Amino acid sequence: MSNIYKHFYTLFIKEKEKLDRRISQRQDASPAPAFQTPLAVGAALLGLGVSSLLLGASEPKQKLEDHPMCGITTGGRAECYFDCEVFASIDASTSSQIVTNLECLNDCFVSQNIRKRQQTKHCVNSLISDVLEDGICYFANFTAPGCLDDNFNPLPSCPSSYEGIFKISRDCTEDDSLNFCGIIQGTCSPETEELLRKTECVQEVFEQPGFILNTIQQLIQFSCSSTTSDIYTNLQQKANGFPPSAPCDPDYVYEYPDTTDIPENLDYPDYSNGVRRGSNRTTNRLSPAQSVLQFPEFTIITQLNYENTRHRYPWVCSLRSTGSSPEHLCAVTLLSVPPKPTVVVGAAHCTYICKNDNEKAIPVCCCAPNEVESCVDDKTKCGDNPKVFEMTGDDVEILCGEWETGDTPMVLSGEKYNVLLPIKEIVRHPNFNTTQGAGPIGGSDIAIFKVDDISIQKKASSLRLNPICLPTKQKQTAGKQTGIHTGWSKPPPFHFVEDQAAGYLPLYRDFFKQWHYKMDIDTCRDPLLNGLFGGFLDFPSDSYYPPATVCAKDFSRQSCFSTGDSGSPLMVREKTRPMRFYAEGILSFVKGCDVFTFGAIDANETKWQLNQQSQNPSTYTKLSCFLPWVAKQYDLDYKVDGPTDPACVESQGDPLDKEKSNCTITPSGLLDVFPGGERQCIFPFHYNNKTYEECVLFDESGFVYPVFRCPTREITSKKDGINSYPSIELTEGLCLTDPNDQNSPLDADPEAICNPFAVRPVFQQCKNNCPGVRAFGVIGGGAILAFAGIASGVQLLGTGAVGLGAIGVAGFGGNAVAEMMCVTPYCRDRAGACCLIQPTPNNFLACPDICPV
Repeated sequence: MSNIYKHFYTLFIKEKEKLDRRISQRQDASPAPAFQTPLAVGAALLGLGVSSLLLGASEPKQKLEDHPMCGITTGGRAECYFDCEVFASIDASTSSQIVTNLECLNDCFVSQNIRKRQQTKHCVNSLISDVLEDGICYFANFTAPGCLDDNFNPLPSCPSSYEGIFKISRDCTEDDSLNFCGIIQGTCSPETEELLRKTECVQEVFEQPGFILNTIQQLIQFSCSSTTSDIYTNLQQKANGFPPSAPCDPDYVYEYPDTTDIPENLDYPDYSNGVRRGSNRTTNRLSPAQSVLQFPEFTIITQLNYENTRHRYPWVCSLRSTGSSPEHLCAVTLLSVPPKPTVVVGAAHCTYICKNDNEKAIPVCCCAPNEVESCVDDKTKCGDNPKVFEMTGDDVEILCGEWETGDTPMVLSGEKYNVLLPIKEIVRHPNFNTTQGAGPIGGSDIAIFKVDDISIQKKASSLRLNPICLPTKQKQTAGKQTGIHTGWSKPPPFHFVEDQAAGYLPLYRDFFKQWHYKMDIDTCRDPLLNGLFGGFLDFPSDSYYPPATVCAKDFSRQSCFSTGDSGSPLMVREKTRPMRFYAEGILSFVKGCDVFTFGAIDANETKWQLNQQSQNPSTYTKLSCFLPWVAKQYDLDYKVDGPTDPACVESQGDPLDKEKSNCTITPSGLLDVFPGGERQCIFPFHYNNKTYEECVLFDESGFVYPVFRCPTREITSKKDGINSYPSIELTEGLCLTDPNDQNSPLDADPEAICNPFAVRPVFQQCKNNCPGVRAFGVIGGGAILAFAGIASGVQLLGTGAVGLGAIGVAGFGGNAVAEMMCVTPYCRDRAGACCLIQPTPNNFLACPDICPV
């Protein structure tokens, strides 16, 4: 039967059933007229069917629902440590984050001999086996309350630093001489000690991410003899620029590895313009590498395998600029693919762009006139009258299948496919606020992208271009929630790396590659702990987080998302289908990192480090709160899963805890270890010939450090009676004018020489309630300040319209404009309809789930 006849037949049956019901209800009706024969009725109904077809009878809407293959990864692999749990004691007695379920690390270390099908234990596997069986040696935690007697000797009842984490052994033999050298005989077997002393073991241990390296070092220090632990301790001291300690066993001489990962005469690829020019060198490194340590005998680089993310998450695509040299800006996520409509979601703040009068895209620093990183005065870079515009499909496009962003071709990157999706329309959530000081902190930071999907109409399945699964309450697991974040960071400018961290030049391509992070999902809350010293902060902030958001932190706390990460999904494994991921949220903003340093860590510039730490949560737009609105934009039906989730309407934190002029800093740098604690910020201050009355982000060679900072100490140089600070490296400090007075002013001369213990930091990390600290979306191209620089709102591209922030609701017709823009006292329900805010049974005002008709 042809399709048209099937359609007629279906309509015929439906109309006949309606007519039969009417006839059966009319029991006392007279007999039907003669013309109502079955044939006549059929002909009449067929005519009705033809009319219905010709008039375009309404078909049931398609649904926004899980694709049959949703959330299934298509390549790569999870990191070996994704099933690990980490812990750092509040009193800092564990040194840093340590892995508590040691068995999880066994998969991270495979003996070379085992790869060759010979049965030989890896040194770390052997160490873990010993510790799990016999524990670690008892050492008292002197910082525990009531641990010391009146003579400051540890009491027998004093707990170990690792009590409750690892099994504790009190059978170890320790050196009790005056030249205490630690453990003579610990819980490490002779076989383990021998394996740990091998060159290849030492090098592989130091190539691990920080939390794994710290765990192994702690186990060796508290389990093995000092002869073995000295090898690792001394190498760590050399890495930090300190001379090695005298060995406890002078008869044992360790030969450090004679290998070189980075030859001195390496021919670096040409990145002079920030564009890669066909280098085909591939590396397997951490994203990005935490450290590059060059010694006379060898070089050690933190290593991880980037291949693990290539084509692993096919639903994550790159929103990039158009033109001859496209630049990654943000991540976007596929929720649906053909044969249904292609549904793409991302962060609303990613859909704005800085342009000049000629409507030419320019760096976002041109649109941040009042910030320390502003470049608005550079006419060559910015042109005239720069403003922030709404993006269109002429400005950006979407590329799926991307793994290594930038200009590297597929043949070199190893990508199996690249699918370009031109953008036809960008729709931002109507409640996303672009006025001055708003942006992501106002919430509703979500947009949808309508694309030309002809390129995947018949290929989505063969390419395995799976969308991610939709979030529902039934998919959530009980207890502690963890997830995976994946995306791309914008690489630092090549000239910045060349000037500040030359050891990273051979690894520069790695900055363009996708990476993934295990995340702890938790309450949106400002940090309570002192990440540097341990313990609780004395003056924690409690700043605001908008409704319909979810927060997460890197489970190791050793990363901080920066430029280019916005829009990246927070993905969670389903409860009943653990091989599938659903999208919990999309990255909206961060409020700055605790620590972000990038550069040389020794005077000879042979050792470099990229140190990222953050107790500040990353904040994601909670996708489940916006699925009705998303579906409506594509004319799809979406079945709401039960009552409104309280997280969709309840904010967190105190909206009044902001702009505190008497705010304090969070200790976060090496120079902060000296007395002073949570010092108060000093405002106003002069820096680089400008006056600032708030915390600032610092720019160096075109690279913006994602840490808000303020000065906390007076200085000898003044300008109009205001402290005037010199331009120095952010990790450097200045000398106290009086080393005996901790509160004496700083010497303004950067060349002044003093005892290292008299050096103090100039700028320190602001807490979230300080003036100037804001929730910034981390957009590519340095656009982390897009909304801080909008003084007159967003000007619509190609029109002369007044910016949204320039028209006050009360000044233009009052209630009529409020309803038109759907702002207070109006609101939008879960499907996006606008109506008045309604009173709840508890006499609170809230937006209804469904607006009354």
